[in-house]
Amino acid sequence: MKNSLLLATLTVLPLTSWSDWKPDFISLASGQFMSPFHDRHADISQYRLALAWELTEPRWTSSHLVLQGYAELAIGQWRSHLSTGRGARVVNQASASPVLRVSSSSPFKWEIWPFFDFGIGASYQTEEDIEQRHPSGINMGGHWQFELRSMVGLGFGQEQSVAISYGWIHYSNAHLYSINEGMDFHTLQMSYRL
Repeated sequence: MKNSLLLATLTVLPLTSWSDWKPDFISLASGQFMSPFHDRHADISQYRLALAWELTEPRWTSSHLVLQGYAELAIGQWRSHLSTGRGARVVNQASASPVLRVSSSSPFKWEIWPFFDFGIGASYQTEEDIEQRHPSGINMGGHWQFELRSMVGLGFGQEQSVAISYGWIHYSNAHLYSINEGMDFHTLQMSYRL
């Protein structure tokens, strides 16, 4: 089976080029744990590196707005700054997410393009329990989670070669497991067009 998969991959690779796989954006993000709906006491930082591929055509346009989509692959790390011994201090994470972007159809003054991103994807965490100041860690219930995001931002320049955004990223399993405590981060992200 492994040999068949390797042979199929080697057969297809010459038919593709780097331009077929080259991402449109690279993003670096840093976030901090927040607890909007629960009285949780944690001190967790989030660090993310993401690659994004824009869809070729806008999904919808009007005289003022454009609805565009992109696909994102990301790797990240959650790092607790506590030392309670209750849950993991470091959690590695990978995610894949389709994202919808609503932006202005023309730039504002000084070539500034405001936008709003919304996405729902899948995420995998290496640990199920993350450290907090509590008798137990934050229990995610399992390794697989949903990743939800809502972010606002600004693109700069005619090609929007640099963008900065700020928003909320949520991880939970939507009760796929018996425990579903979830995690929330407020996140600042910088994106660069490649």
